[in-house]
Amino acid sequence: MKRLISICLASIAGAVLVTGASAQVAPTTEEEYNYGAIGYKIQLQTKLPVKQGYRIADLGILEEPGRTIAFKGLTRSGEDAPCAVIMIYTRDNNPPEYFCMPTLDASPGLWNRFWQSLEVISDNKINQLKFMTYGLSRTLMRVAAPSSR
Repeated sequence: MKRLISICLASIAGAVLVTGASAQVAPTTEEEYNYGAIGYKIQLQTKLPVKQGYRIADLGILEEPGRTIAFKGLTRSGEDAPCAVIMIYTRDNNPPEYFCMPTLDASPGLWNRFWQSLEVISDNKINQLKFMTYGLSRTLMRVAAPSSR
């Protein structure tokens, strides 16, 4: 079950990255992945500006009592589509957890790192992965809707 949900999560994430994109985006780089998975959190904690040459856009948020999942598009300057999606999961009063979803054509190594990052999730992995999948699905539908283009 966990594997099926994780596969769905990765598939939906890839669709979010390509749906509505008006231009071809180069694959996520190692540096971009590290920024999405680690650097963005540091930037927020230290109140630094966004990494030079990039911008962050809100893609969607899902809030329920006790937990929130937010999606941020990491986009290179001069491009329209994100080169990665930062997923931020917050549960109760715990610190947020950051995940970085690379582009569909990113290296298998980056996709493996994303996959492995899902393994360090909280106590109830199935419910957390279901919640993430639901949030990604809602975000994908918002991006895919004709009114959002």
